Amino acid sequence: MMDDDDRKDSRRASAQSFFQSLDELFDYIETANTEAAQPPSPPPQAKSAPQPSSPPKKAKPAKINLSDFEDAIADLEQFVQQKRQKRPESNQ
Repeated sequence: MMDDDDRKDSRRASAQSFFQSLDELFDYIETANTEAAQPPSPPPQAKSAPQPSSPPKKAKPAKINLSDFEDAIADLEQFVQQKRQKRPESNQ
């Protein structure tokens, strides 16, 4: 059986891993959004009327309920566990 200190260490390591994965996810999303915000320049066209630019649409904040959030956390935990199992242990 695990004692309290082992449980705390395990929780701390899990939380640290979770937040690291979350940071990586945010970095990925930010990179993807930055790339999406810079569309490739259109090829030069023959003389045509300039197209009016429309203002960017503001995204409405998504409504997240607690069960969706819990499911997301469970998915992240499962991902982290699978990642650990695939990683060779080389603590030398």
